[in-house]
Formats: sequence, structure tokens, C-alpha cells
Amino acid sequence: MSEVNFYSLDEQTKKLILEAFLGDNGECVSLTSGRWGEIYIFDQGESVTPRFVCAKIPKQLANCLPEETFKRFVNELKKQLTYDHMFVHWAFDFKEVMGVPVALFRYWGNDLDKLLKQGGVSQLQKLSIMVYICVGLRHCYKKGLIVHQDLKPSNIFLRNMTEEHRNLPNIDIYNFALIADFGLANASSELGIFDGNRPYMAPEQWSKTDLSSSTDIFAIGVILYELMTDGYHPVGIKLQDFWPYQKNGNSKKWTREGAWQKWVSQGCKIDNSLSQLDSKVLTFIEKMICVNPTSRPTIDEVIAFLLELIKEKCETSYTQIEFLINHYDSQVSNEFLDKRWPHLFEVWKQFEAKFG
Repeated sequence: MSEVNFYSLDEQTKKLILEAFLGDNGECVSLTSGRWGEIYIFDQGESVTPRFVCAKIPKQLANCLPEETFKRFVNELKKQLTYDHMFVHWAFDFKEVMGVPVALFRYWGNDLDKLLKQGGVSQLQKLSIMVYICVGLRHCYKKGLIVHQDLKPSNIFLRNMTEEHRNLPNIDIYNFALIADFGLANASSELGIFDGNRPYMAPEQWSKTDLSSSTDIFAIGVILYELMTDGYHPVGIKLQDFWPYQKNGNSKKWTREGAWQKWVSQGCKIDNSLSQLDSKVLTFIEKMICVNPTSRPTIDEVIAFLLELIKEKCETSYTQIEFLINHYDSQVSNEFLDKRWPHLFEVWKQFEAKFG
């Protein structure tokens, strides 16, 4: 009898098998799929915090041997294990299911994409989320990240700290952002892959020239514009109505690569006619999505600008966010994984030896 291939199974069977192998993580309740991986969400029940766990499995790539797919997945996880910050998502366990590598992550039930669709978010919450994203990225750059390359709202997980800690000050800044999905991190220099998510891709990704942290600044600029305008992309469309699928009979134009390339080739101009973003913020975002990467602000300059906006709106929020940034930056460990998490290190060694 030939060995059953996990990837050949239908989704319902995959979920049942994952539940059997990862039984102590609850019931598999949903599946999301990205370009490089599939995420199975497990519900551990209302009495558990965090309630959800996500199991990430590498997606089987066309014209690629399973061993190559697994090795790439291990390289992604290895990068992520070097980061040690509150605002960066992290794996807490590694498993094998039917010969396929699985990484387990905590999940707090929300991400920036869902928040955009929900709406009704205060200006302070929006700005604080953007600050946390940038602080998390700054940490990653210090730890060797050249470019994330795939920043987008669905890759920013959210952890609402008010659900875990009572008696926090009554200010809307406690929805922490965690940067996730490092599947394309440094891929341009290591693999010659310049891809990203089209609405967030910088000109240098399209032209396949050198990428850097400035490439991420471009994506952050697009995300900032989208967040501050309740879902509008700088091209002037409500993005979720056109991408990745058109809705309500809208044009398919923005599902095609050529439309995004044309916008970039014409200078990444912002159509602010429908969203009417504040001129100060608009001017700064124009710098962030400048065609020339060397003309974009640095990650520290973006953080400083966002903090300035927060200070103008609420001095108390500004003071608390500065405290949180300094606190979590000071908690960063310079020790290697074997010293930080000895048990996880032993699990990782076996996992890496098997699949790396």
C-alpha cells in the first residue's frame, strides 16, 4: 500500500488529521491560504487565553520538490526565531504531520485586514497600531532583516491587550500589532524573488532592482493611507472592493498586474479626491511612497512622525506609547534561542535537521 500524501487530501480530511495530530490545540475552525503557506486556525475554547492557535504549513509549490519547499519553510522560520520583540509574531512549537512540517503560533483572533473591514476605529488606535508595526520592523532590521517584502494588512496580527489586562488607562492605544509571515523576507537577495502583494509593491520590486528597508517603507505608506482613510488605496479606490477580487460588479482592472504597474510607472500619484486625508499626513505619505527609494523617510523618521501626530491628539497617549516602546525594546534579549527557550531550541534542532 502506497504512503498517503498529505497534500493530496481534501481540505476536510486535512483538518481532521491536523486535529488528531494536534489534538491539544482544539478544533480546527477555519483555513486561510497565502502564496507560500496555509494557515489552519484552531479554537481552544473560551476559557483559554489566547483562545486561538494557528498551524502554518508550507504550500506545495509547482515544479518544486517537497524537500525544497520544506527547506524554504525552515529558512523562513529560522529568520523569525532570531526576532524577539512584543511587536513581532513568533512560533511556540514545531511539529510533523504525515511527513509535512508544521509551525504553531498564537493567534488573538484579529488582524489589520479584518479591522479595516470592520471600520469604526479611532484615530489614536490607527496611529498607535502603525507605530507598533514600525517599532517591530526596526527590531527586525537590527537583527539582520534586509526587507520583509510582503507587508500588507493581513500579515499584521492584532492583540488587544485590554482583553488580557484589566484596569488599563482608558485610552485607545492597546491594540498591539505583531508583524507576521516572513515567507518573502530577504527573498530578493537570497532567491532572486522580488514578489510581494501588488497593491503594496514598491517600484523597485516591479523593476527587480535592489530592495531594502525603504521597500518596506513604501508598503507601510500604502497601509497608513489605507488605514487613515478607512480602506482607500492611494490609487483612489476602496481596495477591498477591487482586490484581490472585484465586488458588486466593479471593474476587474485592479485584479490585473498591468494596472498596478501603470500606477507605479506614472509616479505613484495619490488620488485623494474621495478620501480627503489631512494635508500634513498626505504630504508625509507622498514621501513614503516616493518612486526613488533613497528619498523615502527612514523607519525612525516614520516612528517620530507618527508619535508627533499622537502627541498632537493626546499627550497622555503619547506618553504611554513612548513608555511601551521603551519597555518592550528593553526586554529584547541578545541571547541565542538555546539560552532564551531551551526546550523550544531542542524541538527546533530536531525539526531543522529533519526538514532543513
